[in-house]
Amino acid sequence: MARWGKTAGSAAAKTRTRTQPAAVEQPPRDFVGSVAHGLAVLRSFDQNHFRMTLSEVSNRTDMTRAGARRYLLTLVHLGYVEQSGRLFQLTPKVLELGYAFMSTRPLADLAQPYLDKLTGETNEVSAIAILDGHDVVHLAWATTQRQLTPVITVGRRFNALYNSTGRVLIACSDDKSIDSYLDAIPLTRITDWSIVSKARLREELKRVREQQYAIVDQEAEEGLRSLAVPILNRTGRPIAAINTITNAATVSNEDLVNRLLPVLRTAAKSLSAAIGTRETA
Repeated sequence: MARWGKTAGSAAAKTRTRTQPAAVEQPPRDFVGSVAHGLAVLRSFDQNHFRMTLSEVSNRTDMTRAGARRYLLTLVHLGYVEQSGRLFQLTPKVLELGYAFMSTRPLADLAQPYLDKLTGETNEVSAIAILDGHDVVHLAWATTQRQLTPVITVGRRFNALYNSTGRVLIACSDDKSIDSYLDAIPLTRITDWSIVSKARLREELKRVREQQYAIVDQEAEEGLRSLAVPILNRTGRPIAAINTITNAATVSNEDLVNRLLPVLRTAAKSLSAAIGTRETA
């Protein structure tokens, strides 16, 4: 604002002065910045940064070293982070936060028998996930006894655009919502197969919406091919998605559609009906 104040005599400057605040999203009145900063420190740790120095945390959270240090030491005191010399890492206590979420969402428990049945029929890994912002979060999964099967960690977050569950849930939105989503999320070339063109992704999402299923072919991880369909509540609103995850070397896209899609849709329909029954009980 001070930058514009020096030229406030011109009409253009006055226009910029009036419109400048609107371009910055202001936090709500009761927003507590310290909570947001503490959560930012926790989220800065991931599988590629599971142990970090103060400087690394400061860089990943865009905080000053002094600020990052205060939040880190507070989390150490609370038991969510442990310190060993110059290095910090999360403790198992952070799982309590995820467990609190899982314990309040009966969807995971409700879905497990359907996932077990789906995996038993297809001999492929299956999972259920929800959309959370720009990510999908897995709530439950079922695996097979085969060797070299994919491993899914409950609670782990994935880029929604490059996961079949996230892509099918995003596609359920209208064109305006899809455009807003693509404008807000950075596109990432995770593998050589990842779509990084907004135009291509927009076309793909509209195609997914029309066919009501999504196939993601090695865009999230080389060698993995997945298929997902939405799970609807009693009003027809998508609340989650169920998918099957296969080995690209043994399961073709045609096999996904011809063999696995009918079974996956049956499981999704049954689970949607069960959710509707629970909502009206």
